[in-house]
Amino acid sequence: MDQVTAEPAVSPAPRSLVANTFSLRNRRISVTFSATSITGAPLLHYQDRQREVNARGEDIRQVVTEIGTVVSITLEPDADAGSLIFSVLIPRVSLTATGSTQAVSTVGFLTRSRLPPRLPVNVQLQTYEQETLNGSATFVVS
Repeated sequence: MDQVTAEPAVSPAPRSLVANTFSLRNRRISVTFSATSITGAPLLHYQDRQREVNARGEDIRQVVTEIGTVVSITLEPDADAGSLIFSVLIPRVSLTATGSTQAVSTVGFLTRSRLPPRLPVNVQLQTYEQETLNGSATFVVS
């Protein structure tokens, strides 16, 4: 008689998802970033006490680094006086399921850029304000 050995059932390893939507804030700033949308373009909403800016697609600049993705938008484009840029460091966040949420903490930077003076002078052309931001990360199917 042949003996049959039962093979143990092997469950596939759970698939993790990388968060693609971040809601971040502090007392002064509120930021929502979606790496993709229905159109496939990224979306970023920025609001502080003085301005509210919605950016999409090519208006959002992204640079992937070892420490996360730096996402930047221009808040005040000013060819004469310089510009104001907001950048946020988006961390990689692993999630177990669609709709699950993970608390996150990161930093944002407001960068004021000035044009070089007409006369030669030693001067710093960019100044920075750091903002600690807390919130949540989730995966949204788009």
